[in-house]
Amino acid sequence: MNGKNKPLIWLGLIFSLFSVLLGFSFGSPPIKVRVTVDNASVKATPGIGGQNLTTVPLDSVLDAEAKQGEWYKVTVTKDGVQISGYIHEMLVKEITENEAQQALSPSGRVRSQAEIVAEIEIKMEEDKKLIRQENEPDKALNDLTPLIAKAFNIDDRQKQKQIACELYLWIGLGYGKKNDNYGALKEFKNMFDVDYAYGKEITKNISDPSVSGLIEHAEKLSKGLLVEYNLQITTKPKEAVLKVNGKSIGMSPEVYRSTVPKFTLEVEKEGFRPIKEELFLMQAMTVKEYTLESIGRNLAVSSVPKGAQVFVDGKATGNLTDCELPFVPYGGHAIKLIRDNYAEWEGSVQILEGAGPVSLAAALIVNTYVFFQKNGGPELKFFKLPKALAFDKDGNFYVLDESDVKMKKFDAEARFQASWGDAGRESRVLKVPAGAAVDAAGNVYVTDAKACCVLKFDKTGKFLKKWGKEGSNPNELTGPTGIAIDGAGDVYVADTNNSRIVKYSNEGVLKKTWGKQGMRPGEFVLPTALTVGARNEVIVIDRSRVQKFGPEGETLGAWGKSGSGDGEFKTPMGICADSFGYVYIADTGNNRLLKFDPNGKLISQWGVSGTGDGQMMSPFGIAVNGNGNVFVVERDNQRFQEFRIPAK
Repeated sequence: MNGKNKPLIWLGLIFSLFSVLLGFSFGSPPIKVRVTVDNASVKATPGIGGQNLTTVPLDSVLDAEAKQGEWYKVTVTKDGVQISGYIHEMLVKEITENEAQQALSPSGRVRSQAEIVAEIEIKMEEDKKLIRQENEPDKALNDLTPLIAKAFNIDDRQKQKQIACELYLWIGLGYGKKNDNYGALKEFKNMFDVDYAYGKEITKNISDPSVSGLIEHAEKLSKGLLVEYNLQITTKPKEAVLKVNGKSIGMSPEVYRSTVPKFTLEVEKEGFRPIKEELFLMQAMTVKEYTLESIGRNLAVSSVPKGAQVFVDGKATGNLTDCELPFVPYGGHAIKLIRDNYAEWEGSVQILEGAGPVSLAAALIVNTYVFFQKNGGPELKFFKLPKALAFDKDGNFYVLDESDVKMKKFDAEARFQASWGDAGRESRVLKVPAGAAVDAAGNVYVTDAKACCVLKFDKTGKFLKKWGKEGSNPNELTGPTGIAIDGAGDVYVADTNNSRIVKYSNEGVLKKTWGKQGMRPGEFVLPTALTVGARNEVIVIDRSRVQKFGPEGETLGAWGKSGSGDGEFKTPMGICADSFGYVYIADTGNNRLLKFDPNGKLISQWGVSGTGDGQMMSPFGIAVNGNGNVFVVERDNQRFQEFRIPAK
């Protein structure tokens, strides 16, 4: 041995001796552990494969030495015999001295088996009464549940199982009183798992069908006869979204399989009231059929023309007319249709309960017009001073002009028809033509502002009749301009200089006059044009406003004012209405055209001063054909122009 190492050896021996002396003098601090599982194994050696010496029940408190790796060395008393062995750390939990005292009686001594059993049975009897009387089931459950751990501290294995079975039974009955069937089922199953035979014995006289059904269910679970629950789900209508505990499981029809009998089922389908149900299955196969309650109906939306975007309550649907929107909820809804070159259409619909779709139809109104063609102009000298125009039912139209040929007829393609009438005869009977209208038979009526009369021609141009003369008496006229014919064939004349409207039969028989100069309702300031609307109302324009009247002159409404702003007009000379009741005005002084809805809301206005295409100089007469195309005659540009809806 190397002499240099001797001091180190002596130092090691001294240190070892000192450690032993310290351990002997002071000892290791005591450890208490509580068993956290039932029937925990105590082994002869610290290892998984070690020999089992005994088992200890749940909540047993044991004396232990410091851990050796993952194992505690413990001392267990069994039938008065002390057994030393090892227990794994996963089976116990270290506790304090105070916690350990909870297993002792108030006197500090270890309770006997008889005391533990008596304590459990006394408490159990008290809580049985609460459950039988359906009085404070929560208190009974709070009292009974901790007794399970105490029951497993009973050394007598048979007694231990019997008390545990009874506790599980009454805890299950307590959950049943609270209508918690799933909680009751679990406790009844625990009862059978502890001691199947005793569980059968103590439940054989239970007559309540709901309880006996749960007990039978628990028995099947304990014996492994029921390991999976199947729920067959169908809905009317099909293809509803199915969710279990908030997670989608597919679409109906569907079979859902679960190892747990209790869960939340949700059934959802657009347009139907959602269903949410807490289910507790009792059989291996359960069939559930749900008839969904509709919360709306389909809405069929159509428009003329088609192709408008559909909005419901301000939200785009992504559909274009004509379309059918699925399951619009019951109640009132705001509908909007938007299409290029048309005014936004707004309306409402009431969706009521019933069968089949609700229908909504809309006529879209053009708000954008573009120049299409023209005829005439100063350089051509075809027109001299064109004043008015009117369409017949076939689309032919007539232009009044202060030229040798005062009535010019054009076909539906705007081609001049030189064969209509006799220019010489027209010159003899017409002095200063001002307004024109055509009745259902094709007869043409013309006002003569200079001769102060109305002239009637047939559709071939043959002169038929003349009535009126200058004056202010009921059957006289002074400077008449506008003329229109209603559905009954009656003729209305704007008697301009007399500030009134005169109504005749189609044979010139006076029927009614109304109006005088003034600004009050039913009064006029030089009325220059009038038309008959879609509802047979008479619509008159003068220098400052538009007024609506019934066929007998009753006032229906008014709008507008003189000016150059949006929707205002200056010395307007022409007015017409289309089949939907929309009103068009030749705004002569502002060199533009205006379009209003039947209530006077401005829809569109177009045109500026000038001689180019789409420009205007003194537009006088205005008319709309059956296709919705707008025609206007311009006095100072000596022509007419046609405006159409832009190509999409």
